[in-house]
Amino acid sequence: MEVESSFRPEDVEARGAMCVECLCALAAGAAVLDRCGAALCRACAAEFYAACAGCARLVPRDEGLTRPEDAAGVGALFCVECFRAPAGDAEPPPSDEEVERLVARYVALHAEKKQLDDEMEEIKERLKLAAGARSRVTNAVVLRAGEGAVRCSYSVRTTWDAAKLSEAEALLGPDEFSSLFERKVSYAAVRERLAEFLAGTGDAHTPARELVRAAEQSAETVTLGVVAPKKKKKPADS
Repeated sequence: MEVESSFRPEDVEARGAMCVECLCALAAGAAVLDRCGAALCRACAAEFYAACAGCARLVPRDEGLTRPEDAAGVGALFCVECFRAPAGDAEPPPSDEEVERLVARYVALHAEKKQLDDEMEEIKERLKLAAGARSRVTNAVVLRAGEGAVRCSYSVRTTWDAAKLSEAEALLGPDEFSSLFERKVSYAAVRERLAEFLAGTGDAHTPARELVRAAEQSAETVTLGVVAPKKKKKPADS
């Protein structure tokens, strides 16, 4: 359902006997009206207003809208209503018959997409299971079928338990703790320093090491991507 604007320029009537810009009094018949019927003196109208390229009513220059190219001229100023109206060379909206056809097709495609997405998720899980039973090469498994191939890549994301690390910080002190972890919304390990710290033995940091190890939470993320087929080499000219 289309919503029509209730604004009709021909129904505009003068409002007030004072210029809305400079507030000077206006003699009878001396006022110029803007598109909404506000009274203007001629000086303010010339300086701050311009005629709308659509309805020809005065519109404030800082509120007017422009189109890059229009039959009325490049950079022509429009009021809101005229700017929203289709340009003369704009593509007409679809007919009711076309809308019905487009809606029916969109609904059908949406259902097909949902079915395809569900099937792909099922296949993904089966392929992940198959990849998990094979040896990884550079932390990935490539599954092939003829010229097609799917790469199953593995990555590890580590998070840290904030409560346990707070206990470790209390034991280590803020300076040494900050050399092991960068304080963010979540903890990010300074990996080289942390590896050296956890490898240490037989000193006063043993309880802190145990807390840090207990705080580590690792989860492996598996992603699938379609491998582009290799281009066949052209045979060498004999």
